[in-house]
Amino acid sequence: MAVVDDNCRGVFKGIVFSGKGEGAFYVSIYAKQFRSALGFTPYPGTMNVKLLDNVDLFNSCLEYTPKKIIEPPNIEGTKLARVIAYPLRVNGYNVWAVRPEITIYKNDVVELISDKYLRALLKVKDGDIVYVSLSYKQEG
Repeated sequence: MAVVDDNCRGVFKGIVFSGKGEGAFYVSIYAKQFRSALGFTPYPGTMNVKLLDNVDLFNSCLEYTPKKIIEPPNIEGTKLARVIAYPLRVNGYNVWAVRPEITIYKNDVVELISDKYLRALLKVKDGDIVYVSLSYKQEG
């Protein structure tokens, strides 16, 4: 376990890309739940990052990251799922990774939210490289 812990302190390289444009819709629907669980109202949208290497290690390391489980809002006629949120840092800024239990993405994609428009804050566009690090606490 110590080897995983040491590796989890590393930085994971990813590339920014545009999704299908649904992030703003879902972040807006979940805004009240995000505010309650995370302490802020997120900018309406996600910044998508496709990890370029160490995908399995990144996902294993998420197990050591304190997570917040966000229950879906009750909206009649919809089937919404829980969202798991993990505190991360991208290019040195605190953000949250959101992993909906129902998603179109594979585990090499990280959807990021913040109270700010991340692309402007980080001065990035599609195709730019970013560096993600995990915030986690060791058990025991």
